[in-house]
Amino acid sequence: MVNPLRLLLLLTLWVSTTHAVEPTNAKELGEKKAAAQKITAEKFAVWKAQQSPEQQAWETVLEQNLGNFYLPIYQTEKLAGKVTAWDYVSDDARLPRVLLIGDSISRGYTLATRKALMGVANLHRAPENCGPTANGLKKLPIWLGQGRLDIIHFNFGIHDRKTPLADYEQRLDAIAAKLKATGARVIWASTTPVAEGGMKDATDADLIARNEVAARVMQKHDILINDLYQWIQPDLAKFQNPQDVHFSAAGYDRLAEKVALSITKVIPTLTTVNTAILPMGKLEKDGYGWEERHAEILKIKGSINPEVVLIGDSITHFWGGQPDGGKMGNRGTETWQGLFGHRRVLNLGFGWDRTQNVLKRIELGELDGLNPKAIVIHIGTNNLAKTVNARDNTPAEIAEAIALIIDRAQAKCPSAQVILMAIFPRGQSASDPKRAILADINQRLALLAGKPRVVFLDLTDKWLQPDGSLSKDLMPDFLHPNQKGYAVWAEALKTVLPEAP
Repeated sequence: MVNPLRLLLLLTLWVSTTHAVEPTNAKELGEKKAAAQKITAEKFAVWKAQQSPEQQAWETVLEQNLGNFYLPIYQTEKLAGKVTAWDYVSDDARLPRVLLIGDSISRGYTLATRKALMGVANLHRAPENCGPTANGLKKLPIWLGQGRLDIIHFNFGIHDRKTPLADYEQRLDAIAAKLKATGARVIWASTTPVAEGGMKDATDADLIARNEVAARVMQKHDILINDLYQWIQPDLAKFQNPQDVHFSAAGYDRLAEKVALSITKVIPTLTTVNTAILPMGKLEKDGYGWEERHAEILKIKGSINPEVVLIGDSITHFWGGQPDGGKMGNRGTETWQGLFGHRRVLNLGFGWDRTQNVLKRIELGELDGLNPKAIVIHIGTNNLAKTVNARDNTPAEIAEAIALIIDRAQAKCPSAQVILMAIFPRGQSASDPKRAILADINQRLALLAGKPRVVFLDLTDKWLQPDGSLSKDLMPDFLHPNQKGYAVWAEALKTVLPEAP
């Protein structure tokens, strides 16, 4: 049975503490909120003091720009150990620097975009909810910071929903010009839709009108357009919060997918970083089934359990073996059989592959779980090709990338002997401009034989006639070997391949 006196004491304590904690008016509520924020700020100052000088400088920028709404939220999340869109980014100097500029929609997809670009780009974002174009003109120098920027992905629209279109166009034009002047590659993100009833003072038609203005401005400045409006619009009911402009977590992931794709498309064309070392999927639209071949490799590699793995481009792919090259491959099946016989061999040659494609395939697991005795690597000739999808690379860049491929391959298959091929000559004449470039690359590759368990094999002289011309009898197109050409490669490999069990 409950003691009546004890119950009375508990009730009195509850009443007194309740009246002491609960605010009685707006002023008291504001005072309590300010007191709580002060405590948070004090704790955050202690945390901040423990960070590196570079991060402390970034936190100061946030404190000066996030404002009274976002700053307490950010500080509370950091003290709780959460990862946020505004986290300090410690740059990997080998990777491009990318900046996201935009409002809360942009903030919503920042983390998922950063994850998608991990190992490919340093993704920063502007240190505030960027708001309308008027704020952009005022704050742009702060957002751009001091470091080099390689790509800027930006948007203004929702906060300009009531800005007169002429004013919006004038301001956006000025911002576009300033962003272009940085030397970075600039990408405009069209403004995402608004759900019906999502904003009291705007309709989707308002945002469409601003996207039309923005498209005109971007065309004027030759700025790429990432059409997020069309990307998300068909699935709006699935991904956007009801009567809102914001999205669910899945919606932000969906937007991040498109943002990452738009940035990734630009990266291979950059001249400010070594693009040869940045892992990339298929780059060229050539009808070649890159994704299909990769999927087939993942499917069959375990059952093959290869003793030997070949890594390369179409020169390797066309030789033979598994996966079956079909009509495009199997140009050297006789010599393939003569060299490998019944040995278990996996052909990881892909048409049009550059070093960055090989790095991506290793990242995607093509070597995972394998324990070959030997890995034969012949890659790099396609890095000399400049297209709209990727720039050509220098000899130093290509050699650095091939060294990285060796490191990644040995990390996956530590017991394998790596047989590094000098890049085969190309072009009929000895005076072909690519010959000197290939000679430079191969001199650099020869130095990689100093790595543990790496053998360098140079067949250049075997492809050439006395006058230095490339033998059409071995390479009919002066690039890809035929049956006789593959016999040259097979004979050389016999001397360095580990013996069959």
